[in-house]
Amino acid sequence: YAAGLTVDGLWGPKTKAGAVQALQTELNGQFGAGLEVDGTFGPKTKAACVNVRQGARGNLTRIIQGTLYCLGYDPQSFDGFFDGRCADAVRCFQTSHCLKVDGVVGVDSWTTMLG
Repeated sequence: YAAGLTVDGLWGPKTKAGAVQALQTELNGQFGAGLEVDGTFGPKTKAACVNVRQGARGNLTRIIQGTLYCLGYDPQSFDGFFDGRCADAVRCFQTSHCLKVDGVVGVDSWTTMLG
């Protein structure tokens, strides 16, 4: 996604912005969201977020998996497949952040992860 990151093993503001850029790029490409790819999780990005759940495949799932890893929740893979292990990691994340615990990455989970 051409985020220009230096690999340093840290989840800092540049890494978070890179994850948001990846999300914005995918929302534009897959859903025609028309977002500015600026790495800022603003109201337009929030409004464009889609639900991602078990059974999903692709780059949105890979963004979720990478973000979960960075936040300390192990989805057990980084392969773009939203399987039961990824859903378990999402549920752990949701529990820790007092979100609805359903294993689905919806607007509240996206916002808590990247907002």
